[in-house]
Amino acid sequence: MVFLLLLAACGSEADTAACGGEPCLTLLSPTDGSIVCGTPLAVVTDVANFTLTNETIEDPPPDTGHMHVYLNGQEVAQTDMETVYVPEVADGEWQLSLDLASADHSALDPYVGLVIYITVDNTLCSG
Repeated sequence: MVFLLLLAACGSEADTAACGGEPCLTLLSPTDGSIVCGTPLAVVTDVANFTLTNETIEDPPPDTGHMHVYLNGQEVAQTDMETVYVPEVADGEWQLSLDLASADHSALDPYVGLVIYITVDNTLCSG
């Protein structure tokens, strides 16, 4: 499986300088190629130099917006949280992609996002 990172990632708050002051997005979990529980699928990220909000703002500052979460190209969440729980993802192989968008719903320029591939196996879910 191939991991495609479309923007240099920064790993923690201490690494925000590595982003050059630009918004960046790091996926902490799941990792590329991992086998995970899908009930729910926990997606844990770190967002730097960007303020997540659930508000729609007509003329937003360039560093304010939300995150999109996609499975196989279909949007499953739009969020202002760094951790997202996607309910009841079926067993199988999935492309998980994330991106940041401005609070007016326009794409960031340059694009900030990433793509990984995971396998969901719900026998791994506890309880």
